[in-house]
Amino acid sequence: MEECRLGARLDLAEPASPARADDLPYSVSTLDRAIDVLEAFSHNSPELSLKQIAARTGLHKATAFRLLATLSRRGLMIKHPMTGQYRLGFELISLAEIAKGQTGLVAEALPVMRQVRDQLNETAFLCVRVGDHRVDIEQVEGLQNIRRVLTLGEQKSLYAGAGSKVLLAAMSDAAIEAYLGRTKLVALTKTTPTNAKAVWTEVRAIRRHGYAEGWDERDSGGAGAAAPIFGPSGEVIGALAIAVPTSRYNAALKKKTIAAVTRGAAAISDRLGAPKRREIRGVSAA
Repeated sequence: MEECRLGARLDLAEPASPARADDLPYSVSTLDRAIDVLEAFSHNSPELSLKQIAARTGLHKATAFRLLATLSRRGLMIKHPMTGQYRLGFELISLAEIAKGQTGLVAEALPVMRQVRDQLNETAFLCVRVGDHRVDIEQVEGLQNIRRVLTLGEQKSLYAGAGSKVLLAAMSDAAIEAYLGRTKLVALTKTTPTNAKAVWTEVRAIRRHGYAEGWDERDSGGAGAAAPIFGPSGEVIGALAIAVPTSRYNAALKKKTIAAVTRGAAAISDRLGAPKRREIRGVSAA
């Protein structure tokens, strides 16, 4: 969840089919169920009982218990000795750090993100697509007393917010149609796009202009812009975005933000060895 606080920290591949892994070739059903257990946890539910985990995953309690025991033994789960509730283990942090660093995206993006932050004095963040969601993986906070700061690692919808919409626009038309067909477009705020026609209008504009804008789409009080980051093969592998409180996102700052985020995303793409000609699904973004 994106937040705004005073004087402190506020807080690519096509999407997977909704079919269970049991129904797919080369799947391992036990592994699939273990992943279901891990994904039962969220920022809003960091601790769960065995009963809650079984209910959220649809597993029998005995099966859930065996999986939890194995995950705990490998450091991926921790059981509270007093309450008996479970939470994710610290071994996941090590794995997450490996995932963040393996593509070089974070390492190459951070110097540019700091430059963009210094230009605007607003929070710059880096996001990627994971299946049907956007995940923010790094940020450099603005230094103003009132600033936007994001919760890293949280799964967020692809149809709301500038960073999300850039990642959505980079998908093929068929993948977008499939995503919209299986996704309920929930009104997170009064300005959240809640029908497929509105989302497609946004997608076409992003492909045409090479950047996305957002205003109060995910939560009240937040605005900003985002631009695609391209990898060595010319594919969009992430997005650079700027988060700004709506209270100061006037026309002058908006213009400055769009210019800074598009230049910044292009600079990161250059550092990653992206080709000079860059396209979002066949539409030039260069």
